[in-house]
Amino acid sequence: MAETAAVRERLRGRFSGTIREMASLAEFTTFRIGGPAALLAIPEGKEDLYMLLQAVGDTGLRPLVLGRGSNVLISDRGFEGVVAVLGNGLQGITKKGKDEVYVEAGCDLNMLINWAIELGLGGLEDLYGIPGSVGGAVRMNAGAGGSSIGQSVTRVAVIGLKGGEVEVKELKRGEIDFSYRYSSIKEGDIVFEAGLQLHAADKAALRSRRGEVMAWRRENQPLRQPSAGSVFRNPPGMAAGELIDRCGLKGARIGGAMVSDKHANFIVNVGGASADDVYRLMMRIKEEVMRREGVELKEEIRLVGKMGEGAG
Repeated sequence: MAETAAVRERLRGRFSGTIREMASLAEFTTFRIGGPAALLAIPEGKEDLYMLLQAVGDTGLRPLVLGRGSNVLISDRGFEGVVAVLGNGLQGITKKGKDEVYVEAGCDLNMLINWAIELGLGGLEDLYGIPGSVGGAVRMNAGAGGSSIGQSVTRVAVIGLKGGEVEVKELKRGEIDFSYRYSSIKEGDIVFEAGLQLHAADKAALRSRRGEVMAWRRENQPLRQPSAGSVFRNPPGMAAGELIDRCGLKGARIGGAMVSDKHANFIVNVGGASADDVYRLMMRIKEEVMRREGVELKEEIRLVGKMGEGAG
């Protein structure tokens, strides 16, 4: 692809991170599913990310950004542009003042929670066990048990392309709308740092709560099998998993994709699942729940690329 070749050429000798052509994306998703990226870039820091966007800006391409690769299903056919993975090069955490924290987008959410607990800072422990990066968690307002990360956000630094030029801006808490699994951060804006307001708390109590949360997850969620987390959003006043279970779909399988027998709102990769397997199983679930319960389920996971038969 000429555009991705141009991006690679512009980065040659200047980009500190990793660049790979036709790299499988399966290793970068928690589903362990995904075709090749025409160009994969893993920035080593903010400078690399800025440089990458500069290189992409003139091509007209729109990069796909991944954190820890949860909450996403990538087509078996891959992604024909540039994929940026925000990982180890963007995972710094800094304490500001008494109890505010600045954290880079590539930081693992559970790493942040552990770090905060050991400093006696509470506010995030109910989110423990949610897979993914801080950037992804902020963008989708990840939550559990009535808590969400958006409740703690004070500021978000984003970077993106505007008219082919790189633009960096800071969004204050009052400029961002957070609701159930949603934030108003624009699709083209890449979160690269977030400020979080935590609070002083007893370490022992925080550790105990973390243990309770994780014990519940082990009991009720298929943590030992590759998945992307909850597949569908909970409809107002209902639980998607309960609706799916009532339709008798636990254990339903297409190819290597199966509805978890622990939690019906999880689809797991039991071995060799393709994106099309998962997608077709999702469509079957939606059809059954609509037919039997009269409820339209909406996807919580992000679908990237062409899915299903005849996708080409």
